Amino acid sequence: MSKTVQAVILGFVVALVAGLGFGFVMGLDGENHTGTATMGGLGAGVVAAYLFGNLAGNRRIANASSAEKAAALSRRPPPGKALIFLYREGFVAKLAGLNIMIDGKPVAQLKSPRFTCVVVPAGPHAISAKFGGLAGAQSLMGECALDAPADGAAAVRMTAQLTMTKGGIKLEPQADVAAVKLRLAGMPMTPPDLAEL
Repeated sequence: MSKTVQAVILGFVVALVAGLGFGFVMGLDGENHTGTATMGGLGAGVVAAYLFGNLAGNRRIANASSAEKAAALSRRPPPGKALIFLYREGFVAKLAGLNIMIDGKPVAQLKSPRFTCVVVPAGPHAISAKFGGLAGAQSLMGECALDAPADGAAAVRMTAQLTMTKGGIKLEPQADVAAVKLRLAGMPMTPPDLAEL
């Protein structure tokens, strides 16, 4: 069963339970509030289905251990390669998994605040990010170009944005990687799906 169908079923269950609960509480005054309770339950169900649908693209991902995180932050790239630190911040859609790709290859899914680290060949790369599930249909893909320095590191900050029509994802290459690493030290790390391109 797809996660979207599961979201709809959960929404129906919430609507049923909320409608019964509203009906019971409102009925304590001895009046008949069936219509109001039904509408309240229906509203709660729609909201629940929408929220669960937005999270339908999420995968179960365990955080990296403290040792893995420390190793990633202190790691030096292999000769002729580079490290790219990809991190997500912000409150908007923080629980929705953001699927990250480098040069069209999936490398990780990040919630906010989280980071990951990937080894890439030195040179230009295309970074892109898109939500999964219902959230993906409501948002635009974020993209940026990045030139990864040989034997060095680069970093990209990602945030979800709200607009009048569709949400979007903002990707910003960061110039001061040392400052980024200090910031990442206080963030959970998500192990990459693809540690090296």
